[in-house]
Amino acid sequence: MLNLTDTYKNLKSKLPKDILSGKRKIIVGFSGGPDSRFLLDFLFSSISNSKENIIVAHINYKLRFSESDHDENLVKKVCKKNNLNLENFTYELSKNSKGIQEKARNLRLKVFKKLSEKYKTQTIFLGHNLNDHVETILLNVIRGSGIKGLEGIKNTNKIKFEEKELLIYRPLIDLKKSEIKSMCDLNGLKYSVDSSNDENKYSRNLLRNKIIPEMEKINSNFIESINNLSSVAKKENIKKKIKFGKFKNLNLNHGVKILSDEYRNYYHTEVFLEKIHHEMFEKILLEKSFSENLPGNIKVYRRNEEILFKNLNNCQKTQTINKRINIPGKTLVFDNFQILTRVINKPENFVHKNKNIIYMNEKFVNETLFVRERRNGDKINSLPKTQTRVKKILSNDKSIINKKNTLILESKKEVLWIIGIKQSISSYVDKKNKKVLEVGFLKNPI
Repeated sequence: MLNLTDTYKNLKSKLPKDILSGKRKIIVGFSGGPDSRFLLDFLFSSISNSKENIIVAHINYKLRFSESDHDENLVKKVCKKNNLNLENFTYELSKNSKGIQEKARNLRLKVFKKLSEKYKTQTIFLGHNLNDHVETILLNVIRGSGIKGLEGIKNTNKIKFEEKELLIYRPLIDLKKSEIKSMCDLNGLKYSVDSSNDENKYSRNLLRNKIIPEMEKINSNFIESINNLSSVAKKENIKKKIKFGKFKNLNLNHGVKILSDEYRNYYHTEVFLEKIHHEMFEKILLEKSFSENLPGNIKVYRRNEEILFKNLNNCQKTQTINKRINIPGKTLVFDNFQILTRVINKPENFVHKNKNIIYMNEKFVNETLFVRERRNGDKINSLPKTQTRVKKILSNDKSIINKKNTLILESKKEVLWIIGIKQSISSYVDKKNKKVLEVGFLKNPI
C-alpha cells in the first residue's frame, strides 16, 4: 500500500521548480471526485504560498441534477476550508444531446482559456490517472488507431485552443485509481462519487467495469502490461524521423504539432483535433498518403517537398470558370471536375437514364461549346417557345445542395445544359440526325 508522504515526495520531484516555488500560478480542475481531490491536496501541500498561486476551476454541467449540485457544494467547502480561490461555472447540458462528451470538453477548454487569460498563466493541472491512460489506449485500439494511439494520455502536453496555448500537467498519470481512492480514504480526503460511471452505455465505462476486470482475471498486472506497451510505442514514435522538406530530420511528434498549429492558423478554427486527425498528419509526414481530409472540409496534401492546406468549400468559388470544351475529348474544368465528349455516328434510340450525360443535336458537333459558372439572368428553353430562369429551376429542385456552384454548358450565349440538372429542349436530338454529340461530366477523376 502506498504511503501518502512518500507519494507526495515522489510526485513533487517531477514538478518544475518555478511551480513549486510559487513563481508560476496554476489552474487546477476540481470535479469533486477522488482523483482531483487528491491532486488538489497534493498541490496545496507542495506549492509555496498555495493560497495565492492555485486557482481552482469547477464546472457544474447539471447532468446529474442534485448529485451535480452535491459535487459543487463539496468543492466549495474544500476551497473555503483551505482559503483557495475558486472559479465556479455552470453550464446546463442535456444527457440526450448528441456529442455530449465533445461539448463538455469544449466547455472545459473555454473555461481554461478564460482563466488562463484572467490570471496570466497557461498552466493547467488535471487529475487523470493510470486507469484513464490504459482505457484511452484500449479505446484507440478498438477504433482502429495506429501506433500513435498506443501512447495514450501524456503526462504533459500543449493544447492550442482558440489561438491560446495551454500547458497541461497530469502528475497522477502513473497512479492507479484504486491507489488514489485508498489514500483519500485513509487520510480523510472527502470526495464525491459519480453514479454515471456505473452506466455501461458509455464505451469507457464498459471497458472500466466489464472488460478490464475480465482481462485482469487472465493477467493480474494487465494495467501495468498495457502501460509498458505504451512506453515502447512512445520510444518508437520518438525515433521516427521525417525525410523531406522543412520537416526533414524532425521527429514525428514535432512534425504533427507543427501541422496541427498550421491547420488552426489556416482555418481559424476552434475544432479540437482528435487522435484520428493527428494520424492523418502522420501518414502525410511518413509519406504513406498524399492527401487527407480534415474537419471543416479542409484538405491537407503533399506537393513535392511541401505540405499545403486547401479549403475545399472555396475551390469553385475562387476560380472564374469559362472553359472551351474539346469535341471530341476530355476537358479538365478544375481539379475534381472533367467534361467528356464523343461523337456517335448513326445513332439509335437513346434512353436517358444517367443525369450526368446528355445527347445533343448534330449541329452542335461543329459549334464551340463553353462551360462557365451560373450567372444572374440565365435562362433555358424548358418548353417550346418558353424560357425559364435557371434560378427558378434550381430553387424548385430541393435535391440540389450547392446551388451557387452550379455550372452551365453554353454555345453562342445560349444555355444548353444546367450541368447534371436540366437540358435545353433546343439541343435535343432530332430523329433525322446522322450524328449525335454525347456530353457527360465526371467528378473526382483519377
